[in-house]
Amino acid sequence: MMKYVGVDGCRGGWFAFWIEDGHWSSLRYADFRTLWAAHSDARCILVDIPVGLAEDADRAADRQMRSVLGKRKSSVFNAPVRRAVYASSKAEARSINQRLIGKSLSEQSLGIAKKIKEVDSFLLETAGAREIVLESHPELCFAKMVGSPMEYAKKDFFGGLERLRIIRNFVPEIESLLTGSRALYPRSVVEADDMLDAFILAVTAWKGQGRLTPMPDPPEIDGRGLRMAVWYHDISNEV
Repeated sequence: MMKYVGVDGCRGGWFAFWIEDGHWSSLRYADFRTLWAAHSDARCILVDIPVGLAEDADRAADRQMRSVLGKRKSSVFNAPVRRAVYASSKAEARSINQRLIGKSLSEQSLGIAKKIKEVDSFLLETAGAREIVLESHPELCFAKMVGSPMEYAKKDFFGGLERLRIIRNFVPEIESLLTGSRALYPRSVVEADDMLDAFILAVTAWKGQGRLTPMPDPPEIDGRGLRMAVWYHDISNEV
């Protein structure tokens, strides 16, 4: 059977859930290259990080996601332009982004810039990973599972229960899997919502069986040849 992997950035690096031969596993990786070395045999790796960076414009993927997610649109951070990602400081990144597209960058966007750079540089140097490592977004995946955006924010107590209930429809043993992961990693390394985010990406990749839909469709292509799209599978009718 094929392997399907979901990945979310965490304080300790990158946290992954995956299914292979009907068995679920999880692990935290210090860097993305180590994660790739462990999962280069996967059919699909969905990661919650911008893949493909614009040079002097907003990404259509970000605009379209916000329109779809409605009340959860704030979960979509502005992806910096590529030059801003490679800036030497937050102030320089903000200045570059403002100059090139007329928009500054939020602390949330700046907070993930290092991880964006890590994945961008990896994909630019690893052509064989570009068809396997795809950008996705947990809130979009949850919405496509039930046909509408989540009612509660993911860090809200009820938001966690809401997302857990949805995953349980597909993976009844989700609680025991999360308990096993929590035993290995304290919240200072991997937070609870990191685990749920990685899990929903893995479920999406698995249920999609390699037949994922890009947003936008067709994807935009950035100046370095990477696709700028968020990939998902609409399984709201399968529950």
